[in-house]
Amino acid sequence: MIAKEAGIAVSTTGFILSGKARKMKISESTEKRVLGIAKDLGYVPNAMAKNLRRNRSSIIGLLFNHLKHHWADESLRGVRSVLGDTEYAPFISTHEFDAKLLEKETELMLQHRFDAIISVPFKEGKASYQRIIDNGTPLIFLNDTLDGMPDVDVVAWNAREASKTAMNHLLSLGRRKICFLGWDDKRRMIRARAEAYKSSLKKEGIALRKNWLRLFPLDADVKETIVEIFSKKSRPNAVFCGLDIYGTQVIGALEGMGLRVPEDVAVIGMGNQPGSEFSSVGLSTIDSPNEALGAKAASLALELIERKTAGPASRFLLRGDDLIVRRSTKL
Repeated sequence: MIAKEAGIAVSTTGFILSGKARKMKISESTEKRVLGIAKDLGYVPNAMAKNLRRNRSSIIGLLFNHLKHHWADESLRGVRSVLGDTEYAPFISTHEFDAKLLEKETELMLQHRFDAIISVPFKEGKASYQRIIDNGTPLIFLNDTLDGMPDVDVVAWNAREASKTAMNHLLSLGRRKICFLGWDDKRRMIRARAEAYKSSLKKEGIALRKNWLRLFPLDADVKETIVEIFSKKSRPNAVFCGLDIYGTQVIGALEGMGLRVPEDVAVIGMGNQPGSEFSSVGLSTIDSPNEALGAKAASLALELIERKTAGPASRFLLRGDDLIVRRSTKL
């Protein structure tokens, strides 16, 4: 119908609709006329058929654990800043820490011939990640890595150095009785936060009190733990939180006990998550370079797509240790 309306051959129309007008030396005026007619007639290309012919989709999959907090939105913004006017577009999905759901999402991305997949690694998802690798689809781990998968490219926040910055800030305030609250997750960059806490204490000759190092599920309520720790005669004068979501709870719990922040207890978090800047919270924190991480992962994905042959895995640890001082540590 489009060819008839335009008064040209069906084959010429096909070349234009498949984006081959320049290659086939079809004039720009004819191309514009055919595309205008196609738009008026509501023509939508059959992407699946096109993908089968090209064996690609021009889609880069983003597999996130969840979309809570703000890191996913900022990472996606970084991805889009790189894809920009390229032929590629991102497609985002989550598995909510469910291995079966990750397997399903992975299979759909492979069936639809996604050109690359960027995934926040999930330790229970190794079988799905191996399926991506075996399929020959470029895979990039975002913001962490998994033990036992050294051949996967990685773009991550250098959480160890960022955590040292947080600890150095507390120590510079003369706080030597420091408690740590972190996420109970075995991935390397999550573990690095507690490891940096312990190494910073050791460097200063401060004994580690095991009762002051607590790990929790991601969405845990830490208020009861704070009440327990700070109800004792010997208590910390600072709290380092591996995630801002714990820090905001800590401030509320301490002030609910009648303790002054920061006069009695200094508190610092990690991530600069929305809400931490509110005057009622005022949580000092380390800013996470989420947008830069997304941009670097997207750039690496494009590079791997064009490379076509596998090479040694790349590991990019992005520096992100910008200290943001707010009222929770500012005397």
